Amino acid sequence: MLRGAIIGFGEVARYGHWPGYAESREVKIVAVVDRTDERRRIARESMPGVATFSTIEELAAQMDIDFVDICTPPALHGEPMFDALARGWNVLCEKPLLLDLVELEKVRTRARENERAVVPVHNWKYAPIVRRATELLCSGAIGQLCEVEIETLRIRDCAVADPDHPNWRRDPAIAGGGILIDHGWHAIYLALHWFGEGPIEVNASLHRRDPKEVEDEAMLNLAFPSGRAKIFLTWKARARRNAIRLLGERGEIVIDDDTLKIGGEAIQFESALSVGSHHADWFAAMLPDVMANFRSPETARESFEEAALCLSTIRRAYQTA
Repeated sequence: MLRGAIIGFGEVARYGHWPGYAESREVKIVAVVDRTDERRRIARESMPGVATFSTIEELAAQMDIDFVDICTPPALHGEPMFDALARGWNVLCEKPLLLDLVELEKVRTRARENERAVVPVHNWKYAPIVRRATELLCSGAIGQLCEVEIETLRIRDCAVADPDHPNWRRDPAIAGGGILIDHGWHAIYLALHWFGEGPIEVNASLHRRDPKEVEDEAMLNLAFPSGRAKIFLTWKARARRNAIRLLGERGEIVIDDDTLKIGGEAIQFESALSVGSHHADWFAAMLPDVMANFRSPETARESFEEAALCLSTIRRAYQTA
C-alpha cells in the first residue's frame, strides 16, 4: 500500500480527495501539511489518526511516504512539487498543474531525472457521463470526431476555505488567471483527450469587469488538425449548468448536464456534471490509474504532457485575447 501526504487541506482536499482515498485499498493518507492551525485541526477531525505538520520539512523528518497530493492554490504548486521530487516522492497535483511554462519544463526534467511521476488531477475524464461519452466515441458510434462544443455556466467563482484569501480565484497573483485557467483547464484537457492531438491554432476573447481583474467570462476557439473545439465559460450565468456536444461524421453525442443523448436514445445519470465542486466519486475512480503511474513513472508522461498542452494552450489564449 502506498503512503501519501496531502499538501494544503482546503475544500477540495477535505471534500474531494480525502473521501476518495478513504475508499481505496491501494493507498493510505498518513499526513497533512498545512500552514494554518485551523485547517490542521480540521484535518485531524476529518481524518482520524492522520499526522499534521506545518511544513514539508517537518513531515520529511518524521515520516516515510511515497507521494504527495498538492491541493494548494495554483501559485503555490511549484515549490512543494520540486521539494517532493528532490526527496524521491511522486506527485499528484490539482489543476492547473503549473502556471509557468519554464517552471513546467524544469519539473518535466526533474521528474525524468529522478524517475518519479508527476500526475495532474484531470478528474472530469472520470465523471460517469463523460466516461460513457468517451466509450461511445472510441467505439466509432459517431464516426470520426469533427467538432467539440463545451459550455460551463456558473453564477459565481467557487468558495474557498482560507479566510485570509476568500476570493483567491479572482487574484491573478494566486490563481494565475480567471475562469479560463480555472474551469477552462477542464474543458481544454477534455478536448485534447477526445481529439488525441494538440491545437494548431488558438483564439480567445475575454470579459473583465475591470482591466486589473481576472476574466469572469471567456470564449475559446481551438483548431485541431482533425477538427475544432469551441469553449464558452462564465461566472456570470443565471443558472449553473454544463453542456457538451461531440459532433462526428455520422452523428453526435450530447451531454446535457445529467443526460447523455445519442441517436434517439437519452440516458439519464445519477448526478449532473454541474452538481458540486469536489467530485469525490470522480477522484476515487481516477485513483487506480494514479497509483499505477506512481508504480511505473514512465506511464505518467502522457498525462503530464496533456497538462503541459493545457498550459501552453491557455497561455496562447491569453496572448491572443
